[in-house]
Amino acid sequence: MTTSATSPDPVVVVGAGIAGLSAAVSAAEQGAPVVLVDRAGPLEAGGNTRWTSAYLRLDDVYEPSKSFVDELVGFSGGRTPSWYVEALVERLPEAMEWIQGHGARFRRLPTYFINSNRPRLQPQGGGEALLAALRPAAEKLGVEFRYHTTAQHLVTGEDGRVTGVRVSDPDGEHVLPARAVIIASGGFEGDPAALGEALPGDVSTLIPIAPGVRFNKGEGIRMALAAGAKRGGQWDSFHAEPVDPRADNPEALVMVFPYGILVNKLGERFLDEGRGTVDETYESTARAVWAQPGGIAYFITDRRFELVGDRERGLLTGCKPVTTENVEDLAAALELPVARLRETVAAYNKSVVDGEFDWRRPDGKHTEGLTPPKSNWALPVDEAPLLAYPVACAIVFTFGGLETDAQARVVDEQGAPIPGLYAAGECTGIYHDKYPGGTSVLRGLVFGRVAGSAAATA
Repeated sequence: MTTSATSPDPVVVVGAGIAGLSAAVSAAEQGAPVVLVDRAGPLEAGGNTRWTSAYLRLDDVYEPSKSFVDELVGFSGGRTPSWYVEALVERLPEAMEWIQGHGARFRRLPTYFINSNRPRLQPQGGGEALLAALRPAAEKLGVEFRYHTTAQHLVTGEDGRVTGVRVSDPDGEHVLPARAVIIASGGFEGDPAALGEALPGDVSTLIPIAPGVRFNKGEGIRMALAAGAKRGGQWDSFHAEPVDPRADNPEALVMVFPYGILVNKLGERFLDEGRGTVDETYESTARAVWAQPGGIAYFITDRRFELVGDRERGLLTGCKPVTTENVEDLAAALELPVARLRETVAAYNKSVVDGEFDWRRPDGKHTEGLTPPKSNWALPVDEAPLLAYPVACAIVFTFGGLETDAQARVVDEQGAPIPGLYAAGECTGIYHDKYPGGTSVLRGLVFGRVAGSAAATA
């Protein structure tokens, strides 16, 4: 479909991830003409959704856990608005029914959290399967896709209403008139300069979790702020994951860190590797690694790692471990100070108390007299071969973004909706302190659909 001078102005959607496609399809289902723009090409578009496993924090297809609201609000220290989470829960069943009607299917599949405490549901085929369900639906409904097109600035009328968006494409810059604009273009994790201004650390050591990160440069957020939008979320934080910096495959996760020790480039331990299950501690572990010299650490274990039955499920890196017969050779291979690593490993081994090891759950097998301690899964590291994986901090998405209301309308500093402007997905800021896993794709789906329906009737 191509809009003409006599056609009504379209809903313009910025971004082709789960939030953007949900918005585009939903608006088109209401009979509105829709134009979707994305800076990527057709083979790369999809944002972070295209690359994620898309775990959903659900007990069943239509049901979150009874503690869902309390957990999401609690993870933020009470700063995530409870009304937002309650609205998400209320609209969840209808949204899940809708996406299944477009062909998506969900199953409870094993996750890379091999000793998880929390439920996870997953679309068969991951995030790309959700996009693959919605793209043909959008095309059938006449949504016009404009790839290699970057939204730059919002156009507003004298009354402050958003009436279009200025974009740049291979033919130059021009304005797309719009009855409403929906921003669904992710965070600013793909803009090193913006990250450097916002985050309190060396952003040069952060590793993009997947290729989709580089397309999320934050223009959608910035152009809304320029139009008077209110900031939401924690701007100096981001969703972090521990990855193998050697690997070139997306989401090269190292989620087995409780089953050995983590040392920095000084050869020293710096946290309790066994303080909780992987799903509870992976993000804080990644952040702790980022805070180390050079933003790197090394997961070290030994032959006893074979006792962890599902260990391969927690290793998504395409690289093999560094393997040696003794600590001295391992230190040399990792370019760590030999004497200090030897002391660290010896002190750890000496502190391990007897007990029954159970990799599936917190087993209480701990250390005594060691700083920092290890609270669970403490096995000595002294049985050849010794194994090591480098670990770095990956950035998935930024926490800071736009504030919206229950209708996905972007609000100003006084909390009033900006007419004609909507937003959904990772460009909206709700997270603080700790990411509640399995919620980003979920909220993009739910509120993308809300935004599309509302914008179509704006």
